[in-house]
Amino acid sequence: MNASAPSVHPEDSACHAAEIMIKLRVSGLPVVDAENRPIGVVSESDFRYADAAERARQREAWVRYISEGQAISSAYLEALECEADQVKRIMASPAICIDEDASLVEAAEKLAEHRLRRLVVTRDGKVTGIVGRSSLLRYFAPQQRTARPLPTPDEFEAAIEAAGLPPVKPAKPAPPPAPDGVVNAAELKQLVSDYERRKAELKADVARQTQAKRDEAIKHLLHAKFTDAEMGQLLARAVEAARRGETGCAALAFPVALCTDAGRTINLPSPDWPASLRGKAADFFLRWESELKPLGYALSARISSFPDGYPGDAELSLVWGRSNG
Repeated sequence: MNASAPSVHPEDSACHAAEIMIKLRVSGLPVVDAENRPIGVVSESDFRYADAAERARQREAWVRYISEGQAISSAYLEALECEADQVKRIMASPAICIDEDASLVEAAEKLAEHRLRRLVVTRDGKVTGIVGRSSLLRYFAPQQRTARPLPTPDEFEAAIEAAGLPPVKPAKPAPPPAPDGVVNAAELKQLVSDYERRKAELKADVARQTQAKRDEAIKHLLHAKFTDAEMGQLLARAVEAARRGETGCAALAFPVALCTDAGRTINLPSPDWPASLRGKAADFFLRWESELKPLGYALSARISSFPDGYPGDAELSLVWGRSNG
């Protein structure tokens, strides 16, 4: 582990945390309380989604919703703005910890289980360091031997002569070209190489087209609303699901890019996940809050896909007959 890794406090400014990470070239810091007990982690990805303008728009929408149109004290708004620049507003909480006496295998398993890049290391509940995936890889990976450079032809001949060995026989001439109608192995290998190259180019092209469509869908969802027609279809699906004995049904699926934190609070999960929603997802949440929650419906959120190990899509589900998951 990195026992010299510094830590920050939740009331420290996000700018201060970023300056430490840049100076020490680390991608994450533990967040501790006054007694050096871990309460969260702040990492590079947290700053990626901490856009000030977006945060201001989101805050304005939620303050307007909470105040129900009434005037808000300027002192309260100033306090909100001050808090928005603090580490506690962007950190991941709670911190996922491991005891410093735990084995490296336990650390690797916990990193994989929670899909994390680092763990906070503790002793008696207090932070003593941090261990990341890169540290474990350096430990488990075999040491790479430095390849010795090949001798030049002159050096090789000189070594042969110095050893008193007979000169090396000249290389055999290349085989004559295959007669018409006969294909040699080298030609077949070239055909395989051409096929693999075309396959890789096609795969890359499909990936670019898929990403372009996804980006376009995200732009649309950022300004879209959850319509009355979609609400009617959702309630109809709920009725059919209940007839099948189910206690919930999917209400809305969307890319995690629609969340201000790329789905981090949904994945933890954190009770603050609704505040991360944007666009159509936020509009559906407000409609659930005002129209469906009074009817007894609960709402759950989860990450439904993890491409390359990272959150890809999120899903909101309407729930009845059991508590909110």
